[in-house]
Amino acid sequence: MSYLYYTILGLVSYFIGNLNWARVISRVQHGDITKSGSGNPGTLNVWRTFGFWPGVFTFILDAVKGIVPTLVAYLTFGYIGCSPEIAVYVAGFSVVLGHIFPVCFKFKGGKGIATSIGVFLVANWWVALIVFAIMILGMLFVKYASIFTIGFVVAMSIVEICVCNPLNWVNYIFISGILLLVVYAHRSNIKKLLTGKENKTELWNMLKGLVNKKKKKTVESDTQPTEDK
Repeated sequence: MSYLYYTILGLVSYFIGNLNWARVISRVQHGDITKSGSGNPGTLNVWRTFGFWPGVFTFILDAVKGIVPTLVAYLTFGYIGCSPEIAVYVAGFSVVLGHIFPVCFKFKGGKGIATSIGVFLVANWWVALIVFAIMILGMLFVKYASIFTIGFVVAMSIVEICVCNPLNWVNYIFISGILLLVVYAHRSNIKKLLTGKENKTELWNMLKGLVNKKKKKTVESDTQPTEDK
């Protein structure tokens, strides 16, 4: 019976993963993210195409997409005689699979970083936050975001396998599956990194540009003449 529960969990999580927030937000912005920039329906492409806040919302919503099924699995599966730890990674692997290979979009999805971050936040939130902070700091000073996004999943997979899930071969399979999915989704980025053709992500300049834009708007609003009443 437990196999049936895990199968249902996997299927539900997979279809949750099919919900691609980059596509939704680009439609709200009257665009099509798959025909803009790199064509990847993910956070960085939304940020580059539509701006900072649409990119932030895409990241948060895709991370929440990873959190919801894994957290629900962790909180409920112990009550039906199943392992919550295994359920977390069944749900986690399935939701990442659904994000990267969504049947609803002809198996053309994103690269799974934000969704994987959500999964690892449920599995081990404090380690995930530390590794995530290191990733962001690295992206501020190194212009190739893919190095650190892939590095996050690699680091978290190693931690979970070696430290947090010792001798649990079932979890090894699903954690390794998440890692392989993300690496496969980034195969073009890896090839470009090796050949020196990877697109640069000027995260620091992007943030400075956002601050300067806000300052400019503030100055303009302060210098506008006020109407006499």
